[in-house]
Amino acid sequence: MNRFLKTLTGAFCTVSILLGGVTVFAADDRKTPSGVGYDDVGGTIEKWAKENPDDYVSFVTAVFNKDELLYEGAFGETDRENKVECTTDSVFEWGSVSKLTVWVSVMQLYEQGRIDLNADVRGYLPDGFFQKLKYDEPVTMLNLMNHNAGWGECTWNLQVEDASEVIPLGDALKATEPPQMYRPGEVCSYSNWGAALAGYVVECITGESFADYVHKNIFEPLGMEHTAILPDHSDNSWVKEKRMDLYSYNFDGSKWNNNGQQLLYINVYPAGAVTGTIGDMAKFAQSFVREDHPLFQKQETLDLLLSPSSYLGDTDIVNCCHGLWTDPMENCTLLGHDGGTNCCSSNLKFDPETGLGFVFMTSSGGKADIKKLIFGEPAVPDLSAYEGTISDPGGLAGVYAGCRSVRRGFYKIYGMLSMLPAIYKGDNTYDAAGVATIRQISDNICVLDQSASYPAYTYTTSDGAKIFSLGSQSFELDNTIVPTLVLIAIYIIMCIVGGFMLISKLISLIGRRLEPYKGLLLITITQLIRPAVFMPIIALLTSYGTLYGITHSQGYVVFGVEAACMAVFAATLISSVFHLITGKEDSAPKWKYIMSILGNGVSIVMMLMLELVNIWGI
Repeated sequence: MNRFLKTLTGAFCTVSILLGGVTVFAADDRKTPSGVGYDDVGGTIEKWAKENPDDYVSFVTAVFNKDELLYEGAFGETDRENKVECTTDSVFEWGSVSKLTVWVSVMQLYEQGRIDLNADVRGYLPDGFFQKLKYDEPVTMLNLMNHNAGWGECTWNLQVEDASEVIPLGDALKATEPPQMYRPGEVCSYSNWGAALAGYVVECITGESFADYVHKNIFEPLGMEHTAILPDHSDNSWVKEKRMDLYSYNFDGSKWNNNGQQLLYINVYPAGAVTGTIGDMAKFAQSFVREDHPLFQKQETLDLLLSPSSYLGDTDIVNCCHGLWTDPMENCTLLGHDGGTNCCSSNLKFDPETGLGFVFMTSSGGKADIKKLIFGEPAVPDLSAYEGTISDPGGLAGVYAGCRSVRRGFYKIYGMLSMLPAIYKGDNTYDAAGVATIRQISDNICVLDQSASYPAYTYTTSDGAKIFSLGSQSFELDNTIVPTLVLIAIYIIMCIVGGFMLISKLISLIGRRLEPYKGLLLITITQLIRPAVFMPIIALLTSYGTLYGITHSQGYVVFGVEAACMAVFAATLISSVFHLITGKEDSAPKWKYIMSILGNGVSIVMMLMLELVNIWGI
């Protein structure tokens, strides 16, 4: 009998083991939305990296689900010249993915009852903190999370090249405050400054620096020992040393050119200064899908963070979830954030339903699309419910300027780089500069087709601004763009004409055939300095592209140059008009005075249209 029981027990154990093996095998047979098996994720990424070596210099990536890290890998070299291999211990910059530390911090304080997401943030900030608010409406934490507080882009530089120029967060925000362009809640315009402001609100509530708060409440609980957040990485000496091994590269055909370490220090650091290893980034990303919600005391807080907080217009298409952007795919909708610095680009994306996600970081220029390898192709939400009659066919035509741009002053020229011209082609279709097509399916709903398709929403604000919104990026119809460009073109023509006249004067002077006339010296001076108006602008635009702004000292210099030029133009204009009217015996032909009047008149009008007198906040 005992022998029979032992045999029966042994058979039962054997069957259990076999069944257990079947269960394990079934788990390993799970597939990602792109059709790749979980156990083939690493092989798929490694195969892509091997077949596309010219598409990157170095990158690191990790794939995870709510229970485990499925894959972690590193490829290429962080320093090609010195053959420094990229490993999972290499550090990269998160860029704007850093903003997720802000939103997690805010939700932790919300959970503790220390912040009201719908309260005016001025209640948490020092008195008189804002200096450039245009509207009296409250600016709430939800406005900051949804990037719809109404701010344009900063004019003053957000980052510096010298670590000694790094200043406290509150001082940096005051020094770089952008103008408020729209009423809070009306226009979504991505704002680094607004996200950094939210980090400063955390400072004001807790009484400790944002960096200290994040280390204590995010990095340490998750075991992120190889991550820094301060602009100069001084909060983690290991990261600071490893960062010196990372170089940025520019992509030029099949050739990679060393672009240096690109060590720039972001003064408004909550918006984009986190730097660390891919393993630590994966720990942070996985915390959004883990069932034990390690960064929150209640599951409800994490659920609220991942719930919709803004929609595309009056549709039910989710735009943002408390600072995390939506990314519709064929089989799921991802949440997360992209990032970019002068040196790196990054992605953190996850599917809140299944818990599957990935993180990715590369030196500038890398093109590895891990999202596509894991989640397949992007998709446009079903818009059939929004199809309807179009009351004004062709009514969207016009030139739109990016709301996330410099909309005041001479840097308006820089903002014009984000123009979106819409030319009506009939059949409710518009051409967008030959690089995209806009299909209008109702009065408010459109689809922009480019490399992928994106839903868009058009509407008019309470102040009468016509907006074309693409989720995190919006554009405003700007009827001044074409006249401004025409004026700039005429100005350039006048500069060229003035140049030829200067050459003619020089030849006449050398040949001693120059006949002086009234106002000759003043007119000659304006012809000389007219091209110089663009010189500091060109130089500063170059600086803006690197530092995301200019220093106050540079602003004062440019303001002084522009003010002096305008004064000379005005004096010459008045002088030329006077001599044209009264100079009957003047030896100079009238056309010289007419050219002077036209040239200086155009110069003054152009400078006034670009608001040269009051742009620098002086």
